[in-house]
Amino acid sequence: VTGDEDGFVKMWDNRLGDTSVMTFKRFDEYVSSFLKIDDHHLIAASGEGTIQSFDLRNKKPDIQSEMYDGELNCMGTVRSGTKLVVGSGTGPLYLFSKDQYGLHSDQFPGHPDGVNALIPITDNVVITGCEDGNVRAVHLYPHRFLGVIGHHEDEFPIERLDVNTTGEIVASISHDNRVKFWNVTYLEEMDYNKQKKPGILPKSTVRSKSKKQNLLREAEHQLPSSSRGNKKEFFSGFKDD
Repeated sequence: VTGDEDGFVKMWDNRLGDTSVMTFKRFDEYVSSFLKIDDHHLIAASGEGTIQSFDLRNKKPDIQSEMYDGELNCMGTVRSGTKLVVGSGTGPLYLFSKDQYGLHSDQFPGHPDGVNALIPITDNVVITGCEDGNVRAVHLYPHRFLGVIGHHEDEFPIERLDVNTTGEIVASISHDNRVKFWNVTYLEEMDYNKQKKPGILPKSTVRSKSKKQNLLREAEHQLPSSSRGNKKEFFSGFKDD
């Protein structure tokens, strides 16, 4: 199956030469990603801010979502495949119940910038690659930010993520022309209930979007694989007078 910049989705059969066996234009913008849900259903995400499911067995479109603010860039599944997670260009992760793709059932609003890539590593933990150059760990159900796994230089956007077969090593690529590898075995030992809820700031904070984004970044917890330290750890060596 292929998608192009004009919003066309085509399915091909190698046995039938160069003629597609399914062709539909379901988007007004580019097709950003695909995810095969099961043997008979495929989900496509688009730059116009919608997702579309396709019935592969009958070679036809199925359910299209409402339009969201910003592009929808990447997808994955959690909770034994019953929840579809979709990363958006405006920051939220939208969660859809399987076979109910018209409207999201839940969302995770806390990313300070767009989510370009995501990959599940457990049934409730996903790794996100973000526009601000950070690789983050997110726990879903309950929704928690676990922290920053690492980052690429000069805040170049993260473009792709992948994980090895054991779920211990995550790879990320960015516009800095580097592939970085992160050991995330410590995620298995974390107490997720003690982590911070997404996007929580003091009520006195100025409510401008840019300032909120900067404050969220400053408040983020740096995980063991990150080369950056936490403020609390910096001052831990000083004794009180």
